[in-house]
Amino acid sequence: MQKAIFLDRDGVLNELIYRNNGLFSPRKLSDFKISVDSPEFTRFTNSIGYLNIVISNQPDISRGLLKENILNEMTNLLKSNLSLNDVFYCVHDDQDRCDCRKPLAGLIFEAVKKWDINISESYFIGDSWKDIEAAKNANVSFFLLDRSYNKSFHCDSRVSGLKDIYKYIR
Repeated sequence: MQKAIFLDRDGVLNELIYRNNGLFSPRKLSDFKISVDSPEFTRFTNSIGYLNIVISNQPDISRGLLKENILNEMTNLLKSNLSLNDVFYCVHDDQDRCDCRKPLAGLIFEAVKKWDINISESYFIGDSWKDIEAAKNANVSFFLLDRSYNKSFHCDSRVSGLKDIYKYIR
């Protein structure tokens, strides 16, 4: 069995965009900026034997606010700049009530099955309450990246950045 780092995309691997008085996922390729620590972090985790797997909700597809070809181009940017093994997206919205949308753990379970992952030796890194709950639902250890918008979330494993996780997974 393999071990994995499950990574949320927006707010973890790439920067969020300020619009409508809040922080949101980018909708234009020109707004898609990979976070500065992501390339080094994913190289490091791959080098010590972890698979890097993106687990991300992308409801703007079903909302008609993001075209699938733009999402594919963003994914290609991630894959060409980061050491990723796979990317799993849920493109549904809350009212679709699918099993793949976080906070449910369907995408994590799909990755576990596809890659023969030992969940007890794996970690999930995210920045939202949906990430926290998805990790709980999959029974995988979790790290919350400390952000201005998630100060009110309770999480025992809160870290300021990806580099802070190195000491826990070596």
